[in-house]
Amino acid sequence: MHPEIDSFLDLSYERGFKVNITTNGTLINTVKKKILMKRSIRQINFSLHSFDGNEINTSKDEYISNIISFVKEAIKNTEMLISFRLWNVEKDNENKVEKNRYILQRIEEAFSLPYKIEEKIIPGRGVKVFDRVYLNQDYKFQWPGLNEKEDNSSSFCHGLRNQVAILVDGTVVPCCLDGEGIINLGNIHQVDFSEIVESDRANNIFNGFSKRKVVEELCRKCGYKKRFNI
Repeated sequence: MHPEIDSFLDLSYERGFKVNITTNGTLINTVKKKILMKRSIRQINFSLHSFDGNEINTSKDEYISNIISFVKEAIKNTEMLISFRLWNVEKDNENKVEKNRYILQRIEEAFSLPYKIEEKIIPGRGVKVFDRVYLNQDYKFQWPGLNEKEDNSSSFCHGLRNQVAILVDGTVVPCCLDGEGIINLGNIHQVDFSEIVESDRANNIFNGFSKRKVVEELCRKCGYKKRFNI
């Protein structure tokens, strides 16, 4: 997490912005003092499914304990919303939740739930587990990568429509899934942001999705856009 995250949150509050943070939560104990009481934070999403896909120098027990500890403090002392994400359900095996059972059990115990979460939850929809605390389980999707299989079907995406991402070096990309800056639209340290999002390449992406056409190779190799198909 950026070492100046607390300063960014203060600036957001001064300018009236509400902030949603999405994180795997591995550093939440380290940055707790920097972000816990920041009034600009509206919601924090914890991508719990990411634990098994990353090299993390901590046990799953410690990982979950740190997140639950933060969440309990946040709910007690702030108005922020919390969303636990488990986006790793296999479509051909959605009723088998063994891979998530430990995490679900820890959440059930932490919030004294009188039921098993899988009895209530449906992929693609959330379930309330406590005041301002929700859990969302959804299908696994293909992360975009140039080495992935290309999908040329008609598709839609919100990239450059109601979202955009700026990487740590200032590179502007259509969405946060392009963490490598493959669809480099320009750099805010060199060009005005308004000029970047109105560039020919940006407009081609926007207009393409308006017509359900995917113009960028990386987007054709991204499974997330399938969630928006009608």
